[in-house]
Amino acid sequence: ACARRVRGHLPPKARGRQSLETVCMCSAAAAVLSVATTSAPRLSRRVAVIGGGSAGVVTARFLKRAGHDATIFEAGSTVGGVWADNPTNDVVYRGLHTNLPTVVMQSPDLDFASSVPSYITKEMLGQYIEAYGREFGLLQLATFGATVTRVAPAASEGAPRWTVEWTVDDVAHSDVFDAVVVATGHYNKPYMPSLPGEENWLAGDAARRITHSLHYDDPDDFRGQSVLVVGGRSSGVDIARMLYGVAEWVYVLEKKCTSATTHAAEAVTHVPLGTRLCRNGRLAAPRAGGG
Repeated sequence: ACARRVRGHLPPKARGRQSLETVCMCSAAAAVLSVATTSAPRLSRRVAVIGGGSAGVVTARFLKRAGHDATIFEAGSTVGGVWADNPTNDVVYRGLHTNLPTVVMQSPDLDFASSVPSYITKEMLGQYIEAYGREFGLLQLATFGATVTRVAPAASEGAPRWTVEWTVDDVAHSDVFDAVVVATGHYNKPYMPSLPGEENWLAGDAARRITHSLHYDDPDDFRGQSVLVVGGRSSGVDIARMLYGVAEWVYVLEKKCTSATTHAAEAVTHVPLGTRLCRNGRLAAPRAGGG
């Protein structure tokens, strides 16, 4: 049998990248070249994308680019999720600015407008996500005003499929999809931790209240009051900063704090986990042993 150098049959550009000469039998070379130039046909799947926020639109874009038939189900009137102008889940409080700069958040192939600052408002981010949807032809893939009510396995032979049920203006609809992407986020329901002594503290004054950041919007609602912010991550720090100079005093309960630390010039005190609310309105240090 004869042998030949496969490199000699490569185009010039590929030849320049070839670091080793490959010597093979003619029949083997033909088989290798046949495998390299033959690929399985690409399958197009019907995919339901539940949620038209940032994750949903990016997912739909790349599903579309791969040749799949994607449908976005968005409860609001446009894409953007919690950042949209009129979101169905209004968790973004007034005055919020992103804690990441635009150069980190933007798509590699779609820049923010040069006129916007590095740290932007909710409205600016919502406008960007909508512009992203327009740029990559995603708005026509969306069913707006759609509330998905049920996703369940569909009776079918072969590969698993999924029945998706939704309503638009109280009219029920359903369809079957090959796959479902859940991109609804995780900010639908507030988590309210139980604080030591909260029942006695609430009973001590009818004006006292416990509210979640989901319902926070304006620091003026707390003007002249002493406020305990539970949580020292992004939202907690952001709200405590907004309350500075408005509330009489701000207490921040956070995991990393090991003992009460007061910053008198800022009228802020950091307190550790286990700090108790007292009926007289004061805070008490955690009990020894956590009891």
